Amino acid sequence: MNYLRIHTELGWAIIGQGATLIGGFFTLKVLTTLLGTQDYGRFVLGLTVAGILNLFLYGPLAQGVTRYFHIFAERAVLGTFSCLVVSLQKIFAIILIFLSVAIALWVSWKAGVDWALLILAATGYGVAAGTLSIAMAVLGTQRKQKAYATLQTVDMLLRLILSILLVCAAGHNGVMAMAGFFLGSCLTMLLARKFENDWTYDTQHQEITVAQLFAQGSFGREFGRYTFSFTLFAIPAAFSSFGDRWIIQGILSDGHVGAYVALAQIANAPTNIILAIFSQVVNPILFQRAGSASSPDTLAVGRRLLYRALMLLVLGITAAVGASYVFAPQIVALLTAPDFVRYSDLLWLLVLGAGIFQVAQALASEAFMFNRPSLLFFPKLVHAVIFFGLSLLFSMHWGLSGIAVAGVVAAISYLLLVALFNAKATAKI
Repeated sequence: MNYLRIHTELGWAIIGQGATLIGGFFTLKVLTTLLGTQDYGRFVLGLTVAGILNLFLYGPLAQGVTRYFHIFAERAVLGTFSCLVVSLQKIFAIILIFLSVAIALWVSWKAGVDWALLILAATGYGVAAGTLSIAMAVLGTQRKQKAYATLQTVDMLLRLILSILLVCAAGHNGVMAMAGFFLGSCLTMLLARKFENDWTYDTQHQEITVAQLFAQGSFGREFGRYTFSFTLFAIPAAFSSFGDRWIIQGILSDGHVGAYVALAQIANAPTNIILAIFSQVVNPILFQRAGSASSPDTLAVGRRLLYRALMLLVLGITAAVGASYVFAPQIVALLTAPDFVRYSDLLWLLVLGAGIFQVAQALASEAFMFNRPSLLFFPKLVHAVIFFGLSLLFSMHWGLSGIAVAGVVAAISYLLLVALFNAKATAKI
C-alpha cells in the first residue's frame, strides 16, 4: 500500500473539507444575520428542493459513478461509462426544467410569486450542484484529491459571495440567497469543465445511443440496477432528512424552522466533514481493491481497512459531541445571529444524533463493496419511519427538543440494523 500517496490524498481532503466547513459556518453567520429566523427558515425550506433532487437523482448517480468507475475500467469500457453518465445528466436536466416551471406556475397561483421564484431558484441550484457533484465523484474515485478540493473550495466561495451580494443588493429574502447559491454552482461548473477535459475516455463513446446503453444485457442495465438501489433509499431518506422541517413549519412556525435548521447545520457540519473525508479517502481505495467483488481475499483486506478507519471516525465524532455539550452557547453565538442562541441547548443532542447516523453511513460501505446496497433499504426505511413518527409525536409535547431526541433514537436503530444487514452481505466470505 502506498502510504505516501494516501497521506497526500488525506491532506488535500482535509484542506477541501476544512475550507468547506469554515465557509459554511461563515455563510451561516452572515445569512442568519441578514435574513433573520423567518426568512432564513424560508431559505432552508427552499434548500429542501435541491436536497430532494440530490436524494432521488444526482446522489444515486454519484454513488454509481464512485462504485462502477473501477468496474468499467477493469472491463476496458470507460467510453461507455462516460456516455452513460453524460446522457443521464442531460435527461435529468431536461425533465427538471419543464417540471419546475409547471410547479412554479401552480405555486404562484396558490401561494404567491415569492414562493414560485424560490422553487425555480432552488431547482436550478439542485441541477447545477447535482451536475457538479458528478464531476467531483469522478475526480474522487480517480483519487484526484487536489482537483476535488479545488472545486469544493471554489464552489463554497462563489455561493457565499454571490448570495451575500444578491441579498444586500436586491432584498433581504430567501429567494436572493438561493439565487446566489444557484449562480455560484453554475460558475463552478465552468471550472469543472477544465478537469473534465483531462478524462481519458474513448472518444468513440459519442456514437453510442441511449437505447444501446440500456439494451438487454448491457452495462447500462447493470449500472442502472445498482444506482436505482440508492434511488429507493431516497424515499425514506426524504422523510428523515427533510420531514422534520415541514413538521416544524406546520406545528410551530417558519421562525422555528430557521432556528432548528441553523442549529442542525452546526451539528451536522463536524460529522459531515469527518464522514466526507472518510468517504473521499477511504471509499475509493476500498472499491479499487474490491474491484468486481469476485475475490474473497481482496474483500477481506478491504473490510479490515474499513474497520480501522471506522475507529478513527468514532473518535472524531465523540470529540465533536463533547465539545458541543460543553461549549454550546458560545458556539451558537459565534456562528449565528443573537436570536438563535436561546436554542443552544439542542446542539449536543443534534450532534449526537448526526454522529451516530454518520457512523452507520460509513459502516454501510461494507455492503457497497459486495455490490449489494439494496440490503440497506430496510434499515433506511425503519430509520425514516421512527424519526418521522417520533418527531411528529414528540414535537407536539416538547417542541424542538422532541425532534432532537427523535433523531438520536432513530440513529441508534439505524446503526444496529446496518450492522445486522451487513452480516448478511458478508456471510459468504
